[in-house]
Amino acid sequence: MRLTVFGPTGGTGRSAIAQALTVGDKVTVLARNPAALTEFGDRITVVAGDVLDPSAAARAVEGAEVVVSALGIGMHRHATTVYSQGTANVIAAMRADGARRLLVVSTSSLEVPPARQFAEWLIARHLLHRILAKPYADMALMERHVRESDLDWTLVRAARLTSGSLTGNYRTATDRKLRGCWSISRPDVAHYCLNHAADADTVGHTVEIAY
Repeated sequence: MRLTVFGPTGGTGRSAIAQALTVGDKVTVLARNPAALTEFGDRITVVAGDVLDPSAAARAVEGAEVVVSALGIGMHRHATTVYSQGTANVIAAMRADGARRLLVVSTSSLEVPPARQFAEWLIARHLLHRILAKPYADMALMERHVRESDLDWTLVRAARLTSGSLTGNYRTATDRKLRGCWSISRPDVAHYCLNHAADADTVGHTVEIAY
């Protein structure tokens, strides 16, 4: 398939590139710093630019069959528009180009679990949502943009991301909270996105993923 990856220099995006190349996919990425992707050589097409620039997003999406967005700012607490405006630019670019399939990586802790899952509820409500209130607000707006789009979208809400290896062995829950949603490796999040790129059953749904 012809794949475009946003957020290619992060752990999830980089893993998506590596895994896609192993099965012969044609990969295009948008990167502010193309030098950070020299490990892939000429096996990928690198569009230099910022996702906050609509024209750069449009160049990266051109000809894509599937778009995976793994945009992120790490654990920074500051206000941002990378998630919301970046994703809005991706959506606009896909509409203009005629691309349909979009998988967007989000976080499972964006939605606070029920209080009966006490440990998870406590951490999400009284720690993460206080510390990361500003980026979470932007991620919530990102999810709203995705849901309101007319694309074939899937929101992939990942548990705490780790630098672990690819296992291909994880749990998922569709349109509901996943109990015991503690962690997942970035390669396994990428694995899920790529392996469900053609899965019509996940279109228009939110999927939580964890070990």
